[in-house]
Amino acid sequence: MLLLLIISGILISYINTSELSLTVEVPPGKFQCFFQTINNHKHKHMEIDYQVIDGGDLNINFMTVIGADVLVQEVSKKEGNHKVPLKTLGDYQFCFDNTFSYQSRKVVFFEIYLLDENGEIDEEVFEKHGQNDFDSQKSLDGSGLTLNQFHKSLEKIKHFLNKIEYHQALLRAYESRDRAIMGINLSRVNLWSTINTIVIIFVGCLQVFLIRSLFNENSKIGKLLKRT
Repeated sequence: MLLLLIISGILISYINTSELSLTVEVPPGKFQCFFQTINNHKHKHMEIDYQVIDGGDLNINFMTVIGADVLVQEVSKKEGNHKVPLKTLGDYQFCFDNTFSYQSRKVVFFEIYLLDENGEIDEEVFEKHGQNDFDSQKSLDGSGLTLNQFHKSLEKIKHFLNKIEYHQALLRAYESRDRAIMGINLSRVNLWSTINTIVIIFVGCLQVFLIRSLFNENSKIGKLLKRT
């Protein structure tokens, strides 16, 4: 039981320190920015993944900025994935620009990962747990594992969990976007179906009226049609 608690505590702390995922709404005509503070030299890259899952044509402008330097800039994209090198410490700013839209809000899902030089999430949390913990070492000895083996096993588990979480988040975002597209298409189909139905009924009534006018001797429209 103690071993499970140790693993759970480490993994939960690990997730909270190196990963971030949010779903935000950018109103029409607005420009919204978010900040990620980098204060550890172990972080060599920041991976950003975003998808527009609802609103308008599902497109938005995106940029990543540090100080006065624009690191990434995209115009009218539905989704994007960027691995930004972290050359300096500081507050990295990433912005979603919906100023080109006057009516449609945009719902954006994005994820941020802080990576080390090997492209993995940093090991800071692992280093903080279990190295000098006698109780943890005692529990591991009882299970036949060394602390180093336990550390490597946790790294593999977390690596696979990161992949699972990443793909699940992408699937959720794609599902939400597909559902939004289906809703928009359904509204358009209903609108044009209603218009077509009204036009067909109007044309049918007009045809009946004109035919009856031809057989009515007192009808001015019938007389006009007979002359033509």
